[in-house]
Amino acid sequence: MDFALDDDQQLIVDTVRRFAERDLRTWAADADRAGAPPDKLAQVAGDLGFFLDAVPADAGGLLEGPYSHATRALRGYELGRGCAALAALLECNVEPALAVGAWGSASAKSTLFEALAAGKLATFVHDSRAMLAVTAEGADLRITGKLGPAPALAVASHVLVATTGTLALIPTEGMRITPITPSGWRAARWATAQLEGQRVPGELVISRDAAKIDQVLAWARTSLAARAVGVSVAAMEHAERYAKERVQFGQPIGTFESLIRLRDDALTTAAAARLLALHAGWLLDKQHATANDTASRARVIAGDCVTRATIDAVQIFGGYGFVNDYPVEKLMRDARAFEALHGDERLGRVLAQKVA
Repeated sequence: MDFALDDDQQLIVDTVRRFAERDLRTWAADADRAGAPPDKLAQVAGDLGFFLDAVPADAGGLLEGPYSHATRALRGYELGRGCAALAALLECNVEPALAVGAWGSASAKSTLFEALAAGKLATFVHDSRAMLAVTAEGADLRITGKLGPAPALAVASHVLVATTGTLALIPTEGMRITPITPSGWRAARWATAQLEGQRVPGELVISRDAAKIDQVLAWARTSLAARAVGVSVAAMEHAERYAKERVQFGQPIGTFESLIRLRDDALTTAAAARLLALHAGWLLDKQHATANDTASRARVIAGDCVTRATIDAVQIFGGYGFVNDYPVEKLMRDARAFEALHGDERLGRVLAQKVA
């Protein structure tokens, strides 16, 4: 098996790495305090090909040929190293665009792609706690209940909703949107939305096939896994830099065996989680039967990894780790969002085995 990147992948990795280190890390602290992304994010990221990478070229986007989830995982890892909150905004259009492009009606495609080409955002919400009531009215649907919390929902023009047996594209106009600023990914424009009998025309019902919902979740989970690993590695990068500068008992604390072990264990787990996320992306590209399960397990391992790595990074910083003048306090808060989105796969697998 050849693990080498092709020329296009290497160019994307190098470009996104520079963007993450030069811009995202520079903006991260101020964006976190403000609870909003910098105004320049859309322009700079748009120039690099974000937001429209999953929109077909003939609809005003950049996608020509099949979409590469392996390349997205490579990109997501670098974005996670930069800023998890801003990465969430940069990635939010992908699931809606891919799902509508693959299975949507002509009306759904024109509705969404025209909005995205005009600079608007979309997001994906999985109703993992079954908070939505869906009623069929012929080909149309009526949906009542609460969506979210979800990143980008506060500013999205459309939301791709996955609920029991249904995948639908819903304009946010008419929803009662409540912006919120949680502790993690503070700049990601989170919100909840209340739907009161919201009508979804039949042409915006993307699928009634549970297998397609699982596929969309696999796309999202692979991306989450890759970004989580990026945050894990970023936490250890900051911790290593601090440990070289902080002197106790006449020597840098980075030479203490206990702290070396903390970093080494975190980086070992991150390396394994990164490989699994990339493998999940590769399986998705190959449309392999195990892709969905691998994506789910990648998200679980990466979620565990980022939680442990960020806590250990704070421990290396000591008391300073809890001060928001230092970056690892933010990273520890950001870690929680990777576990919260799209439900608990471990519980789902346990329940599925009990039913079987």
